[in-house]
This record gives sequence, C-alpha cells and structure tokens, in this order.
Amino acid sequence: MKKIGLLGGTFNPIHIGHLNIAQAVYDNFKLDELHFIPSKIPPHKNLGLTPARDRYEMVKLAIENMKGNFFVSDFEIRKKGVSYTYLTLKHFRKNYPDAQLFFVTGTDIFATIQTWNNWTKLFELANFIVINRKELSFVELFTKLPENILSIIRNLDNFENTLYGRVVIFKAKEIDISSTQIRNLLNSGEISSFLPKSVVEYIRKKNLYKEV
Repeated sequence: MKKIGLLGGTFNPIHIGHLNIAQAVYDNFKLDELHFIPSKIPPHKNLGLTPARDRYEMVKLAIENMKGNFFVSDFEIRKKGVSYTYLTLKHFRKNYPDAQLFFVTGTDIFATIQTWNNWTKLFELANFIVINRKELSFVELFTKLPENILSIIRNLDNFENTLYGRVVIFKAKEIDISSTQIRNLLNSGEISSFLPKSVVEYIRKKNLYKEV
C-alpha cells in the first residue's frame, strides 16, 4: 500500500521549519512520497501574498536536496478560485485511489476544522497528521474538537493503517520562526539563516519581499 503525505500552505516563503516537519513526517510515517501544495487563494488568510508561481518555484528549489521522494504540486495555483482542502483531497484521491493519504497540518489550523469547506467529507478522503504548534497544545486542541473527531484520534503507534478516516497526532521538533518573521528580516535587508540558500538567491533575483 502506497503512503503519500500532503503538506499544504502559503509557503510565503518556504523555510526550514516547513522542511524539517516534512522530513520528520516522511521518515516517521515511512511515506513513499510527500507533496508540497502551495495555495493560490487560501480561505482563512486575508493577506497580500507573493505571486503563487514564485512561491511554487521557491518550494521547488527548497526540496531539491531533501532525502526522499518530495514533490511540489501546482494543483491549487492552477485552479480558479479559493484553494479548498476538500477539492485538493478529491484530486489526490482520484489520482491515488488505493493509497493511504495523509494531510499534514498544525494544531492551530486543525482547531478550525469545523469551518473548512465540506469538512465532514474530508475524512472520507484522507487521514490527517496533526503537528504540535506552540500556539495551541494538543490538550487545548482536544477541547475544541467535536466528539466525532475525538473518537478517530490516534497516536502513530496505534494507527490502524487505514486509507482515510483517522487523525494521527505527531510531536515534531519545532523551529521558532514564522514566514512573517522571515519576511520582516528580508524587508529590513537581512538575509535569514532560516531559508535554503537557493531560496535566498531566488528572492534576491526576483526582488521579492521588499515591502511587507
């Protein structure tokens, strides 16, 4: 059975925190592939984004030296309209009907699951891997979730290997940096050590993040 991880986000820009989480999930869940999926128009973020194609190209550069089968998908940036996870999961389920799909997200984002488009149907398409975030602990997360979600939460060691329908909590080593902080560093003329060298070079070449 093929195991495929899906990591969505604005990646504005992608940084080592994203890469470290992706590598940890890939290794610990013994994935066959992990796909980064840059959003074009995320439903929960109202901010001025760097053009989607630039964010896609930066992810493509960032994953070149990762250990494993890492890919970047342009599915969401090619689509018209808002980047809904439901439509993305339908796309990947259609392409990989017999694979285990794992959608990776953080505790702070997963806490809002009941506001997502077609949220109850998401668990008919994929499993979820929920990563610890300093903004919201696992204990706090559990108080925000309905009973039908709490009943399908597992740890990695008691996950039943289903194609979809489970939420697996996973504690990863956190990097205390955000894309917002990195944009501020770049805007002030500093080059952040939290970015792959190839991404820094791309930002310089394209003259990105001069204004935040």
